[in-house]
Amino acid sequence: MSAIHASSLRSAPRSEIVLAPPSLFISDLHLDPWDESRAREFADWISSSPPLADLLILGDLFDVWVGPAQERLSGATIVIDALRAVSARGTRVHVVPGNRDFLLGRSFERATGARIHAEGCVAVWKAADGRERRCAVVHGDILCTRDRGYQNLRRVLRSRPLLWLAPRLPLPVGAFLARRLRRASVQALRYKLSDEKSMQAAAARDLAQTARADIVICGHAHEAKDAGLDGGARWLVLDAFGGARDAAALESEGDLHLCAHDQRVARPAC
Repeated sequence: MSAIHASSLRSAPRSEIVLAPPSLFISDLHLDPWDESRAREFADWISSSPPLADLLILGDLFDVWVGPAQERLSGATIVIDALRAVSARGTRVHVVPGNRDFLLGRSFERATGARIHAEGCVAVWKAADGRERRCAVVHGDILCTRDRGYQNLRRVLRSRPLLWLAPRLPLPVGAFLARRLRRASVQALRYKLSDEKSMQAAAARDLAQTARADIVICGHAHEAKDAGLDGGARWLVLDAFGGARDAAALESEGDLHLCAHDQRVARPAC
């Protein structure tokens, strides 16, 4: 792991939030702001699911997001209304932007009642044994530390000038640029070695140590994993939404377990 990217793991500002059971972590829905059908599937699920104290969305809620102008699109409006309704019912909604929707900002917070954590957060709760659990929550792209080209691009795209400019672009221009960038990213991934574009365990370990966390949880890879890290922390990776283990549930016993988003009380097979 390069010194630059190790430093970014340590220095990124991450707020602490206190969770209560039942809570649910999901990630990588990749909803299209123009597509009403998938947006309605998400809205139907969130409106009919059992009550949650906290819902944490770990990035790429939308497949592309270029700014507040997209809030008026038909698919986006359905998602925003659904999140606002669940927030009004008392669920605290937390969103960690991903590499596809890192431009979600204050306008989205106001529209939904959600809280956005631009560089992730540290979730804290009490387990049944009375001990405090600390969980470092990120999307996961920052853990791809061997992909230096992407990490350099990530810093440019999240620089203050571009963060100021992007939401002010007319929607057709912003959407065109975002889709071009996405196509370029997909093309580039085809030529990268698997290890180069993968999340690194060493980076997850460094994040756990920096956050004084027992657990690191993320999405991004679209492939579930429950593994131990050097130093003793646990590393949870969620499937993309719709996968067999696309959620992590925090229930009354105070432990996280991977499950399907619509079967959150189910335990993983031993």
